[in-house]
Amino acid sequence: MRQRYKGTAHNVGSHESLGVQGANIPSELIAKQQQRPRSLLDLIKLDTVDLELAAWLMSHVSQGASFIVGSGPGGIGKTTTMRALLGFAPSNLPFAIALPGEISRISHVPSCVISHEVSEHRVPTYLWGQDLRDFFALSQQGHMLVSNMHANHLDEVHSQIVADNDVPEDQFRAVNLFVFIWMVGGDPLVGRIKDSSSRRFISEVFYSDGTAIHESVFTPEAGLSAHAPRDVVYEKLCRTFLEEGLDGLSPNIQEVRNRFLDWEKRHRKLP
Repeated sequence: MRQRYKGTAHNVGSHESLGVQGANIPSELIAKQQQRPRSLLDLIKLDTVDLELAAWLMSHVSQGASFIVGSGPGGIGKTTTMRALLGFAPSNLPFAIALPGEISRISHVPSCVISHEVSEHRVPTYLWGQDLRDFFALSQQGHMLVSNMHANHLDEVHSQIVADNDVPEDQFRAVNLFVFIWMVGGDPLVGRIKDSSSRRFISEVFYSDGTAIHESVFTPEAGLSAHAPRDVVYEKLCRTFLEEGLDGLSPNIQEVRNRFLDWEKRHRKLP
């Protein structure tokens, strides 16, 4: 079993019918997109995330950190951000999609398990109730969990997941990162961009080592806090990867993923 993420672990897995190989972003997350799915490089260029925070997030996600992206309204960019960060999931964690009624079929081999959304709305791919409890329980088997949900703050997330769905507190804390998105210059109630001055941005990030209470480690006003856990050497390598990508290379999400996989072979950390 994979040790719970502490900022250092990588894992080996195999893939089965519910998932796909760890090399490619799952097609279910890209299909039917009217525009090219945005990568983390795109989000840096759009000023959704600055380079320092992007490198910090990459340094944690690439080491198997579970994460959930939240925003209150639809259209703000939570799915876009979730998908962009997935480009840096460890290659030896195969991707698997968590669907209602099928979570028990996911292999016990540690994987990167993705929920389309945490929501009580009756959409065939969304998780709630027993399905959501089953999803969070996967953390006890060493899986990396990834999802997004309608919520503006950690308190709202905690209320939906723990209070409304009876997910145990220790499994809630097993999600290492909660990343929140907001908008300026548009209509945040509907996630609608008004003009070219509109901008989506990461409004706050919360972190847990997998056991402790989540703490706020980033706001736009303060930047990364002094108690944000950082591996300075590895984070610098991540920053260099992103800087090189910004210097004229393709921002295509799968091409960024492919370059990351080559980079990972040289810089990955094994337990």
